[in-house]
Amino acid sequence: MKALGKWSIDNKVTVNLIMVFVIVAGLITALNMKREIMPQFQLDMIQIGVEYQGAAPEDVEKGVCIKIEEKIKGIEGIVRILSSAYEGYGSVIAELENNADIQKIKDDIKTEIDSIETFPQESKKPVIVEIANREPAITVAVYGDVSEKLLRKTAEKIRDDLVAAPDISLASFVGVRDYEISVEISEEKLREYGITFDYIAAVIKTQSLDMPGGVIKASSGEILLRTKGERYTGAEFEKIPLITLQDGTVLALGDVAEITDGFEDADIQARFNGKPAALIQVNRTDKEDMIKIAETVKSYIAQIQNDMPSGITLSTWFDLSIMIQDRIDLLLKNGGQGIFLVFLMLAIFLNLRLAFWVALGLPISFMAAFLILDFYGATINMLSLFAFIMTLGIIVDDAIIIGENVYTHFDKGKSPRNAVIDGFSQVGSPVALAIATTMTAFIPLLFISGIMGKF
Repeated sequence: MKALGKWSIDNKVTVNLIMVFVIVAGLITALNMKREIMPQFQLDMIQIGVEYQGAAPEDVEKGVCIKIEEKIKGIEGIVRILSSAYEGYGSVIAELENNADIQKIKDDIKTEIDSIETFPQESKKPVIVEIANREPAITVAVYGDVSEKLLRKTAEKIRDDLVAAPDISLASFVGVRDYEISVEISEEKLREYGITFDYIAAVIKTQSLDMPGGVIKASSGEILLRTKGERYTGAEFEKIPLITLQDGTVLALGDVAEITDGFEDADIQARFNGKPAALIQVNRTDKEDMIKIAETVKSYIAQIQNDMPSGITLSTWFDLSIMIQDRIDLLLKNGGQGIFLVFLMLAIFLNLRLAFWVALGLPISFMAAFLILDFYGATINMLSLFAFIMTLGIIVDDAIIIGENVYTHFDKGKSPRNAVIDGFSQVGSPVALAIATTMTAFIPLLFISGIMGKF
């Protein structure tokens, strides 16, 4: 420690340059680091979801979940399988080993699932996804005493505008029913024209398709052929031809059925301030800043609030950026108070210059910490900010111990140079050991495995 103190005194220019670099680089880094509630990490989980409409949970378990479990339980890298059967939906979650190759296991699961040929005929294609840790940043409420269709249409425009913003990538609906076109066929009409329900279902299926038609090679190049027959509205479905009658007229679907553009029959309803609402949840990715997302959303709402259709109001809700901003404000407040009190007490009882340099040690230490955090890909979040707040007192105490001991040697008549060298060498090792014991107390956390270990 004596050698370190002596080197610092003999190389004042180098030490000052390092100090300036740490302060400037650390400040720039801190201002540009991503801010989030909790740190992002891989959950090491893959979900296989299968929709099986109209089936009871028992049927979903037998027809979907058990078959998936039997296929994937032998895949290397899977440590546990969790299955859940609901009415009309089955979910199987595969928990993976630590540091497993997620993409490889996901491909293996897909291969095994694709080989299952005994899924119920009414079930839909399995959806295989890696479960991601996506944090909600803020929710936009579109509400008012208007029709559900107008609410949905307005919410879609707002969602598209938000996703187009540079700071936002993910936005999804909450409490909103999906569109659905219902076709209600009259039994009397079926008998009158001698057609069946299955026939009409087959016609609808074949008459609403976009299909490739191949390639025509020409002298100017290749021409891609494609038939565009996908229908999206009830009016388009009404025109689907069913049969040609003896008098040459064409019987259309609208002649035998009542077609309604509406929403799926689901128990989903959202209300905000006592009025029907459509909620837009804006999430952040691991490369986006939560506070910037919230600021962008609030600015957008303020701009378009007066342009909304009559009866519709916009508001924000569940703004999680407030939590991280409050923690940042707490850190700045505590840090500012700590620096001021340390400077004031040392200036009164010791020396003004000594008080200044001891107080300056706090922001220098924090700026260096920001550089290290950013190097390892960490962010400003609730955990890292808690660590900063917790270490405020530790850093201040250590700085006071060294500064006071240096002043004690100086007060005995030693030169400033010798006072620094002797004072630092005397208490430097105990201070370093005190810091090491604190670090040692937290080291076991690095060896916790699983999701909690990552957290």
